[in-house]
Amino acid sequence: METFFAVAFSFPTVIFSVLLCVAIIYWLISLSGMGDVDAEGDIDASGDFSGLMVTLGLQGVPLPLVLTLVFLTGWLSSYFIDLLFGSLVPSGLIHWLYGAAVVVVSFMVGILATSVVVRPLRPLFRRAYLPPLQKRIIGTPCVVISSSVSETSGRAEATLDGAHLLLQVRSHTPLSYRDRAVLIDHIPDNNAWWVVPESEFLSGESAG
Repeated sequence: METFFAVAFSFPTVIFSVLLCVAIIYWLISLSGMGDVDAEGDIDASGDFSGLMVTLGLQGVPLPLVLTLVFLTGWLSSYFIDLLFGSLVPSGLIHWLYGAAVVVVSFMVGILATSVVVRPLRPLFRRAYLPPLQKRIIGTPCVVISSSVSETSGRAEATLDGAHLLLQVRSHTPLSYRDRAVLIDHIPDNNAWWVVPESEFLSGESAG
């Protein structure tokens, strides 16, 4: 036990020990109800960061979980490397260089190991990453199935993620049966959607 604490709380393993303690405290606070676990973390806050997560194979699961796994596997890697080789490295500058190298290698091992671990977990969190229907359906093409569509009435059908949807739709531009349109906004009061003719939507995109 003395050896365990000596390695765990000495450089370089102490860096991962501190990070892992922070992660444990975060989860304890979240599980106690004092904080909320953000299912998506900050993955979508930056396109560059999101791209980095995808490149590293860490996408599709909550960011706090990803960081916790990286810290844990990094800690294990650093601990056993230092346990095996730390006593062989002389003290001083060489030991600090060795420690820095162990930190870098352990982070890399942590990222690689986490990318493997999260792969089977992604289906469990897939629903958390799907935005509400009201957001996902915007921009979806639809076909009018009522005799007409006006600002007060109308129906259309659309397909989203393989599911066939029958929707209440409204339009400032009169539409007729089998006309094609695009959903552009949700009307929460009566659970309907504003639509525009598909030709108008496409011409607007071309102009943009």
